[in-house]
Order: sequence, then structure tokens, then C-alpha cells
Amino acid sequence: MFSRVSHRTLVAAVALSLGLVFAPGAGAEGKVVVTNGIQMDHGAGATLCTLGPVGTDNAGRLVGITAAHCYGGDDVYFPGERDLGPIGRYAYVSPEQAYHDYAVIEFDPGKVTLSSDGPELRIDRVLDGGLPPVGANVCKDGRTTGKTCGLVGANEGGLVTSFAVNMPGDSGGPLVLARNGGTATEWAGIVTRVSLTIPPFVYTSARNILDDVAARGSDAPGAGFTPVDT
Repeated sequence: MFSRVSHRTLVAAVALSLGLVFAPGAGAEGKVVVTNGIQMDHGAGATLCTLGPVGTDNAGRLVGITAAHCYGGDDVYFPGERDLGPIGRYAYVSPEQAYHDYAVIEFDPGKVTLSSDGPELRIDRVLDGGLPPVGANVCKDGRTTGKTCGLVGANEGGLVTSFAVNMPGDSGGPLVLARNGGTATEWAGIVTRVSLTIPPFVYTSARNILDDVAARGSDAPGAGFTPVDT
């Protein structure tokens, strides 16, 4: 049910579909395509999590968002491509993870090209208000369980509980709204944990993340986050 094609194959397919030919003079030689929903190789490689949305901030930095509890060292590597060296680093890791379980990764523009199109989801904007309402259908993507969808049961304090299944390894993966018979492209949050509540699958909302980033100042890594639209 949750079968996944290899991430390198998916990334290569995305690159080809977008015309990102890594040829001399094309401005992308030696770069990897980084999208939402891919596995990230963190630090010593002991922590396996999923990348959330990717985009730019107020300073024009290339950034991505994942779960704070995924942090396993400052450096971030592309899975299966450690010979490239780090493609980014953790620029901020939230110390408060009950309601703000997020981290900001800053990518090296000399090594990375960002894309809106992940293995299962496209993200090119933020959900208006950043908080899916109770009763809404949402979908998430993660390296362990892939794309799963379910209704929102609660959203108190900006924590979203849903029947959209997540498991260890999915942490940090993106959550989007699903409507009109399909999956929307509006980012709504990231995978956080499983709890004893009903529904049991917990997500940190985009609202909580963006409000917390903004409170750290307009020049903070991730401030003014805008998902890439390519």
C-alpha cells in the first residue's frame, strides 16, 4: 500500500520533466533537485526524516522546513550523494517542540535547485491562514508511508490532529489541503508525531511555524517563507 519509488529516480524524473538538464552552461551543473517529501540525510545519518516545503525567505535564501526533532547535526546531505558534501545546514532548530516542532534548513545555492513538485505532492503556496479547519480533508507525504489522507479532527493551539496516517520517518513531511476531488497545492503543516488522541496523527500547522519564525525578526532564517513555484 505504501510502496515508494527510489528517491533518486523520482528526483531524476522531476528534473527531466522540468527541463533541468545538468549541462555545462545551463547554470545547474552538479546541482541536485530538492523538493518537498524527499528523505533527508541529517548529520551523522542516524536520523531519517522527511523534508517539508521548500522555498525562499526575505533574504532570498533557499530554505526548507522539517521537524525540529529530526535534528542530528548541523549538516544536511542529499540521500545517496554524500560525495557532494553538505548541500545545506540547519539554520534554526526550535527549542520548543510541543507546539513548534520545526526547523529551518538553509540550502547551498551552488549545489541545490528547488522544485515545487515532490514525489507525491506539489506545494507552491501557503494555505490562507495556515491552519486547516476541523472537518477538512488533508494529505501528507513521508518517506515511510508515502501519501496518506484523512479528515482533520481538531486544530487547537495550531496543532492539527488528523486521520492522515504518519509513522516514524515521516516526521517533517509536508501536509496540504485536499479538496475539489484532488490534492491542493497549499502548504498546511508538517508531520510531528503520533499521540493517544483520536484522531492520533499530529501535525504542526503552517500558522504556528510561520508566526514563530516572524517573531524572531524579518532577517531570521525562514522569515517571510514563500514556497517555490517552479
